[in-house]
Amino acid sequence: MSSNGNALVRKNSNSALKKHAKKASKHVAKKQATKKHAAKHATKAAKKAAKKAVEKVAGSGVVYATDYGLMTAFHHLQRASVVISLMEKGTGEDLRDLLERGVKLYRKATEGEEGNKFVLRAIGVLRAAEHLSLAGLYAAREKHRQKVASPSPAWLAKFIAEADQRLEKIEHAERGKGTDLFSVTVELLRQAEDSDHDAHLAFELAMAADALCFALENGL
Repeated sequence: MSSNGNALVRKNSNSALKKHAKKASKHVAKKQATKKHAAKHATKAAKKAAKKAVEKVAGSGVVYATDYGLMTAFHHLQRASVVISLMEKGTGEDLRDLLERGVKLYRKATEGEEGNKFVLRAIGVLRAAEHLSLAGLYAAREKHRQKVASPSPAWLAKFIAEADQRLEKIEHAERGKGTDLFSVTVELLRQAEDSDHDAHLAFELAMAADALCFALENGL
């Protein structure tokens, strides 16, 4: 083959290679663009789903808080009821009255649009009833106590002092049906302070006072 023929073959061959390379390059670029678009679409979809999830949680926040509050109040109610039922007949009338007040608040919390208003008060009163019922049962079953040393009472003294400060802030606040419970709360704290010889009884009394203080802080 002449030199001109060889040159033509080489030229055609180079031209074909260039065309093939150009075509392959376009195919790779298109493929990469498709992947990039898919990744972008997936990211966008994920962000949209996350936004919907956040909106759903935010939108149901009040409902969840109410449901959780009612569940908490319900369990305090049931525990207090069971413990009070173990007390001797004719005893614990004040405690039974406190439980009944808590039950009424719980029922109001489950009805109407003002449920949020009553659920925190119900939690406070029913939690106090639970702690006081345990204190009463504990005192009545003294012989069943475990003979072990109690931890340092320093934390309880701090707890009582903090509760005292909270009561001072709401002493002159306007109250609904919880007017008499303020003095009861103060008395419980004093009894907790005087019960330093009995760490567990002091604990139950202080927790009951804290619970009533919580109910009073929430408008009881």
